[in-house]
Amino acid sequence: MPLAVPGLMRLQPLPELLQGYDTATQITALAHWLRHQPSPRSARVWIATGPDHTARAVVLARIAIGSQGIRVGPADWPTSSPSEHRKLLRDTLRLTLWRATGSTGAWLAPQVVARKRANCGV
Repeated sequence: MPLAVPGLMRLQPLPELLQGYDTATQITALAHWLRHQPSPRSARVWIATGPDHTARAVVLARIAIGSQGIRVGPADWPTSSPSEHRKLLRDTLRLTLWRATGSTGAWLAPQVVARKRANCGV
């Protein structure tokens, strides 16, 4: 999922941001990285991803990054399919768990994590 952070002009992805292997862990990696940046909290993050994935990615980013006072918005806002609505609910619960405990709950499905990590090269 490409991310555009205004004011940051690096063209190469930062290693800290490549730690995620799914939407929830990518967003939490970005939230963690942003938390340690000296940038002003009035920043805005634009999420740019596939049309069917945008709604879910923006909601998750608003939970994780918006809680830091950073505004989050979509680069484009398409409508989601029914399967994306289910994933949105699932991942919203994961990010709520992350805010409360610091874990996305990925450890509950180690085989899925291993497959996703292998697919992403992480």
